[in-house]
Amino acid sequence: MNDILRVAVVGHTNTGKTSLLRTLARDVGFGEVSDSAGTTRHVEGLRLMADGVPAAELFDTPGMEDAIALLEFIDELVDPGERVDGPERVARFLARDEAAGRFEQEAKVLRQMLASDAALYVVDARDPVLPKHRDELELLAACARPLLPVLNFIADPAARADDWRGALARLGLHAVVSFDTVAPPLDGERELFDTLATLIHSHRGRLQALIEARAREAAARREAARRLVAELLVELA
Repeated sequence: MNDILRVAVVGHTNTGKTSLLRTLARDVGFGEVSDSAGTTRHVEGLRLMADGVPAAELFDTPGMEDAIALLEFIDELVDPGERVDGPERVARFLARDEAAGRFEQEAKVLRQMLASDAALYVVDARDPVLPKHRDELELLAACARPLLPVLNFIADPAARADDWRGALARLGLHAVVSFDTVAPPLDGERELFDTLATLIHSHRGRLQALIEARAREAAARREAARRLVAELLVELA
């Protein structure tokens, strides 16, 4: 396994995957954000640093658009009575011409899933839970990687957080994080990285180093702000 934690950021189109990465990376120029569907068409990565040392690599992926049809297609690749596990089913699909054609976007997502240690499944909590979401999660689960759902836009009055948490629990996903990319919670990053660390113990040390580095950076920003305010008050006196 690579020493650096590799995390795929996945989900349906327009759920805020790129916005989440911008927030975590402190980089408003990363990727492209738009209200149009399918803005992200390729996998793009970035590194999160802890005191100058790489702690994690995050990969933005295209939105999944046709999970229902893809799941049916993958099921057809398995003969009756044949026992094939999830990663092998995905590998069979990726070896087919359809992975470069009709299901190209989904193929990019699944390839990155297989190349990663874990994934963040970003959810627009304002959306109702639909069959397409359940099929997306089934496809992602087939890659046999730890999956952490992240509920986005949770501060919106239209958010259906309870519906999503209930649906995710029925699928066996009980570790869920709320992280609103429009109004990030003060402790949101720590909760996200802490929860991720519980799913992948082999990378807990690097994630803890990232948490501690981010805490020191926040303290330094607060101290700099206090000094600036103090200087302004002295000038005004």
